[in-house]
Amino acid sequence: MRGIGALLVVVLLAGCARGAPAAGEFRPAVAGELTVATATLPLPGFWEEPGGFEYGLAEALAGRFHLRTRVVRVPFERIVSGDLGGADLALSQVTATPDRERVLDFSGPYLAATPAGLARSAIPDLAAARDTRWAVKRGTTLAAVLTGFVRPSTPPAFTADEPAALTLLAAGSVDAVLLDLPVALVLAHRSDGTLRVAVQVSTDDALAVALPKGSANAEAVDSAVRAFTSDGTIDRLARRWLGADVRDAQADVPVIGRDR
Repeated sequence: MRGIGALLVVVLLAGCARGAPAAGEFRPAVAGELTVATATLPLPGFWEEPGGFEYGLAEALAGRFHLRTRVVRVPFERIVSGDLGGADLALSQVTATPDRERVLDFSGPYLAATPAGLARSAIPDLAAARDTRWAVKRGTTLAAVLTGFVRPSTPPAFTADEPAALTLLAAGSVDAVLLDLPVALVLAHRSDGTLRVAVQVSTDDALAVALPKGSANAEAVDSAVRAFTSDGTIDRLARRWLGADVRDAQADVPVIGRDR
C-alpha cells in the first residue's frame, strides 16, 4: 500500500516551477475574504479545531490571494450539486467526476484518495468485503464504489456524514466504514490500535478544489494548487496534519481492484 507521501498528487505541468507566479486574478464574493465551504466540521486530519490539512490549504489559498479566511458549513449533497452556499470555493474531500463537472469547476488534484475500509478486523479480499456490514456517507463517490463494485450482501447504512458512520462502527451496528484513504489512515492511527485500515479499493480518485460552474476564479485557484504542489506546501500540510508516522503505515493493507 502506498503511504501518504506517495498519495500526494504530483502535478508538474510545463511552466509550473518552484516559485511560479500566480496566474489569473481572484475576485472574492465578499471583499477581503476567501469564503470556503466544507461539509463536515470537525473531520480528523482535515478540519481540526483549529487546523487540519484542508484548513491549512484554505489558509494557504487565502494568503496567496491576500484575503482573510472565512469557513462556512454547507451539506455535501448541496456542494456536489453545484450549490456552495455563496462560497468562493469548497474544500470538502470532493472528487471530480463527469457528473459533478457538469455543475462545478475543479482545480487540478491536490491529494489522492482511494476508497478504504476502516474496521476492527481484517478484510482480506473482495469476498470478505461483500460479507461485511458497511456504513458510508451518502451522495459520495465512496457510496457509488460500495454499491457498484463491492456490492455487500447486507445493504449498507447510508449516513449524513462521516461522524454518523463512525458512531455506527463504534456501536457495533456495522463492521466497517468506507472512507477516503487519508481520513481512514488518520483515524486508525488515532484509535490506539482498536481500528485498522482493513482494505482499499484500487482507483485513481483524487481530491480537488470545487468552484461554482463558470467561476472566473478557476484559473487562479488551479494555478495556486499547482504551485503548492510544486513548492512543497501540500507535502508539508500532509506531514503536519495527516501524520508523519502514518505516512508509511499499513503497508500490507489488501488491495482489491475495481472491475473494468
